[in-house]
Amino acid sequence: MRKFYLLFAAMFAYTLVATAGIKNLYKQDFELAKTPADANWISPSNAGGMSIAGDEFGSYFQFVHSGGGERNAYTLWGTDIYGEGVNKYTLKFDWCPKKKPDTNLANEIVVMSDSVFSTNRWANQNYRRPASEIKAGATEPDRWWLFDLTELTDEAKEGNTYAINGDSTNIATINFDSFYKIQLDVDVEARTVAYDVADEFGTPVVSGTYNVPEYVGNLRATGLNVLGGKVGSINIIDNILVQVETAEDFANAPTVALTGVNGTSRTYTISFEEANNEVLHVTFDGAELTPDDTTLPGMYKFNIAASGKLVAWTESGSAKSEQVTVDVVAEIIALPAVTAEITGVDEGYVKTYKMTVSNTEVPTQPALFFNYKYTPASGDVIAKENCQTGEMLTVNAKGKLEITTHDGGKDQFGSTTVTYENDSEYGVKDDIDFQHMAEGDLTAKGFAEIDVLASESMSGENNWTGRPDALRFTWIKGTAVGDTVQVRPYDVAHGGIRRFMKLQSTLTEEEAHKIFAPVYTWSTGEQATANAKFYLNIGLINVGNREDDMSGALGQGVANAVMGVDGLTDNDYIIVNRVDNYGRSKTDYITVFADTEEEAIQKYNAENWAPESGLSVIKGTETFQLFRIDTALARVRTFVNKGGSGIETLPYNKIVSDHNAPIYNLNGVQMNPNTLKKGVYVKQGKKFIVR
Repeated sequence: MRKFYLLFAAMFAYTLVATAGIKNLYKQDFELAKTPADANWISPSNAGGMSIAGDEFGSYFQFVHSGGGERNAYTLWGTDIYGEGVNKYTLKFDWCPKKKPDTNLANEIVVMSDSVFSTNRWANQNYRRPASEIKAGATEPDRWWLFDLTELTDEAKEGNTYAINGDSTNIATINFDSFYKIQLDVDVEARTVAYDVADEFGTPVVSGTYNVPEYVGNLRATGLNVLGGKVGSINIIDNILVQVETAEDFANAPTVALTGVNGTSRTYTISFEEANNEVLHVTFDGAELTPDDTTLPGMYKFNIAASGKLVAWTESGSAKSEQVTVDVVAEIIALPAVTAEITGVDEGYVKTYKMTVSNTEVPTQPALFFNYKYTPASGDVIAKENCQTGEMLTVNAKGKLEITTHDGGKDQFGSTTVTYENDSEYGVKDDIDFQHMAEGDLTAKGFAEIDVLASESMSGENNWTGRPDALRFTWIKGTAVGDTVQVRPYDVAHGGIRRFMKLQSTLTEEEAHKIFAPVYTWSTGEQATANAKFYLNIGLINVGNREDDMSGALGQGVANAVMGVDGLTDNDYIIVNRVDNYGRSKTDYITVFADTEEEAIQKYNAENWAPESGLSVIKGTETFQLFRIDTALARVRTFVNKGGSGIETLPYNKIVSDHNAPIYNLNGVQMNPNTLKKGVYVKQGKKFIVR
C-alpha cells in the first residue's frame, strides 16, 4: 500500500470503471503474508535476499542483492486464474527500485507469460533475451513476456533510464527510491498490451501500446520477474492485481490486515475496491462498526480494544462479497527472545556471541531492540542497551548472559528475557596451520612441487598473482621513520607462488582422513577424482584439474570440496580460516619492519595468520566447504569441552567412512542428531557425551 497509490489513486485513470463491475482474478498486497514463500515468491539461489517488509502504509515484498547469489526473484500465479473466455484483462502492480546498486546496474522488471518458469533461464541476466542470444537447448517460450523495463547501462544513460520492451529508443525515466504504478490493459485477440506508468504523484511517466510478436503463444500474464543490479540493489513490489470487467454487479472480498498494535489495542486496516463502487461493511461481535479513519481511499482503519470476532464484506449494487472473519485477541504480544549464537571460542571460558532477533513473526513487524548484561563469576558486569540484531559480545570468564527484547520504549509489545549460561570451559585439541606448513611437511605427505604460478593476467587461477590488491602487506624499511612500501610477496616481480600437488589417484579414503588428521580432505563423490593443490605460505587449494595428468579445463566439473574434522562431538567447536577471493581477504593490515625486502617477506610469512574475514565457527560434527580455485584453506583449530568425563570419543587417525553416521542412545534406539538432549550416545561403536 504505497504512498502514491494511497494518496493519488483517484488521479490515476482506471480503464475499467465504466463497466458494471470489476472482478479481482488475483490479488497480492502482502498484508497477510508473513514470508516471501507465503506470497509465492522464489529466488533460486538468493532466498535470503527476499523479505516481507513494510512502512506506515503497510507491507510489501522486498528483494535485496547483497553480494553472492542469483539476482533474480519471481512469482507465478499461472493461467488458471483466467478461466475460459477471458480475452481482455488489466494487470496492475507497484514497483520501487529503492536503492541504486554499487556496481552493475541492469535492474529489470518483466511481466512473464510463460506457463512455467523455465529451467533454461539465464541466471543473473535479464529475462527478455533477443533471438540471437537464445541459449542452446532453450525454446521459444523462454522469450514469452508481455511488458519489460530494462535499465540501460551505457555511460550517458545509466542510473535511471529504462528501455521499454527492449526498445532503447523508447525510454522511461525511473528514479531510485521512488514508487511507480504500472498498469497493463491486455487484449488477447488483438495481441496488444496498452501500458501506462505513473509516478508516486500520479503524473504519467510513459504510455503506449506494445504489439506482441506472433511467436508468443500465451498472452495471459503468469507472473513477475525482478532482476536486481549488484551490489546492494533493493527492489520493492506491491499491490499486484489482475482484474476483468464483468457485465453484472460484482463485489470483491476485502483484505483485512492487522496494521497496529498498542498493548491490548489493535488497529485493522481493511482495503476494498472503492473505485468499483463497493461499499464496505464491518461488524464486531455482530454489531456494526464505524471506521475510525477514512482518509485514504479504499482503506479504512478500525481501532479495537477487546477480544472478539471481526467480520468484513463488501456490496456493490446487487452483489455481495464473501465474508472475511478475523478472531481478535486483545492480549499483550510478547516479543521473540534473542538468540545468542557462539561464533568464536578460545581457551578457557572465552566466547564470542552473535546476538540476533527477527521481527518476521511479530504482527506489524516493529523495530526490535534489546539490552544485555553479562555477569561474570568474578569481575565487572558488562552491559549495553538498545542493541539491534547482529550485536557481537566477547567474554573471557565464566558467567551468565541475560538479554531482554523490547520495542524501543514504545511499550506496545511485551518484553522477553532469555538467559545463557557460559559455564563450559574449552581447550585447544588441534591446530592445523596450513599456511605455515613447511616444504618438507608437504613432500612427506606425498605432495610434489609443480611449476610456479607467476602470471600478470587476471583469469581463473592467475588472479592469485595478477590481482593488484591480493596478498599485500606494508613494509617499513629500517625504522618507523623509514620508507613505507606496499609489497605483494607472490606477484610476478617476486617470483610468484610455489605450488605443490597431490594427485587424485593417491587420495584414497584412508589417505584423505590421515593426511592432515584430524582434518579430512575430499575423497568421495564428485571430489574423488580431484587433485589436491597446495600454495606454499598460503594454504590448501581445491584444485581445478581432475586427472593425474592435469588435463581438462581449469575448474571443469569440480565442485566445492566438503571437509570436516574426525573425533569431535556436538559439544566441540571447529574454527576454520580461509583466504577468500584470490587473496583479497588477506594481509592489508600487516606491517613489518625490515632492512631488505627479502627480510620483510620472511617476517611477513612468519607473522601472518589466517584472516578473520575468512573465519567461520561450526560445531564439531558439522562439515565445511572449500570453494574451488579462488579460496585457500589457511587454518583449522578444534576446541573441546574440558568438562568431559573421560568417555571415549571417536579416534581421528582412522577412517570415518560416514561423518554423519547414525547416532543411538544406550538402549539402541536411533536418535535425531539435531535434537539430542543431555546424555550419553553411541556413534560408530564409540560413546560420546552431550552436556
